[in-house]
Amino acid sequence: MASTRQADVAEGQLPDPKLKCVMINLPVTTRDALHFDLDDQTMLNVGYSQEMVPLKKREIASNKLKAMADEFHSEQVATARSIERDVALAWLDAYEAQRKSELYQHIVDEMTAERKVMAVGVSSGGAKTSEVLAMDTEISMTNEKRIYAVRDERKARAALARWIGTSASRPLSSELPVMTNSTDIATYSNEIEKHPLLQNAHQSEKVAQLEVDSAQANLERNWGWEVGYGKRFADRSDMLSFQVSIDLQLDRANRQDRRTAEKLVLVEKAQKITEDKRRELSADLEGALADAQAAEARENVHLSSLIPNAEARLSVAQAGYAAGKNSLRDVWEARRSVIEIELDHWTILTDKQRAAVSIGYLLNDKQLFQPN
Repeated sequence: MASTRQADVAEGQLPDPKLKCVMINLPVTTRDALHFDLDDQTMLNVGYSQEMVPLKKREIASNKLKAMADEFHSEQVATARSIERDVALAWLDAYEAQRKSELYQHIVDEMTAERKVMAVGVSSGGAKTSEVLAMDTEISMTNEKRIYAVRDERKARAALARWIGTSASRPLSSELPVMTNSTDIATYSNEIEKHPLLQNAHQSEKVAQLEVDSAQANLERNWGWEVGYGKRFADRSDMLSFQVSIDLQLDRANRQDRRTAEKLVLVEKAQKITEDKRRELSADLEGALADAQAAEARENVHLSSLIPNAEARLSVAQAGYAAGKNSLRDVWEARRSVIEIELDHWTILTDKQRAAVSIGYLLNDKQLFQPN
């Protein structure tokens, strides 16, 4: 980008002049061969020439390079913004996997301890062998889920390590940071227009249009001038020469005009890419808003009914077991229901934060992670 900004200054200048030193009409045959003072036409010529590129051409070339530098800059901003989003999402993936892994391990530890108590109770008649075998099955099934959760955590941390290196292996906080959107969602259409990806697309349009301007500027002819001084020998008169050259555009329809037509097609392509990018970002935002609303609704259902009902069912089952009315299987079915709802609730919470990250990315929030 910096090199392009330097180049745009150079493009605005005239080409460097040329200094020429030429031996003209030196004989190479007959008895005068290689004698520079015997023939009247032999002279040593020193010349100075300058190509004159029209100011309009130079200004357009300079502006095009400036626009390219701005395009590179907007691309860097868009890339940085995407990385910020990807880091946040990778962190949430690692957090969710770690939380599930910890929860499954806690469940396995609890069940293993209770299984030991049941095994002792078999010999005293306080528990049945079938209940111990059922507990073994529950432990194995839960441990299998823990293994999958550990695998998911490893994969999530590997993805996170792409962005933060070895720091991805550190333990994550057990608290889930709350990410909110500071931008008013009602004005999201205006914010979409400010998105770095769309700004980059607009800048690409500008570069394409300047390509058209450059092609049209080529219809203006370059010209040049040259002055020369010819030194002759043997008391012959020195010669002064001056010449002007101009480009001839003998086939404009098949050269300059076709170049312009080519660039116009590229402008149309850039405009369509911009519109497609606008629609893509708008669609992504609608999808993120739908995810956020669904996660919010699901969280409300969990908090208002599913979690309280599951905990109440577990309490009833435990009371019934203590009174000898229910089997241990009833207790563990109720406990498993609580666990599954709790796991689902953590998924909802992380999904809610993923949606917040996506919305923040699309609405250009300066800070994706914000305090409560």
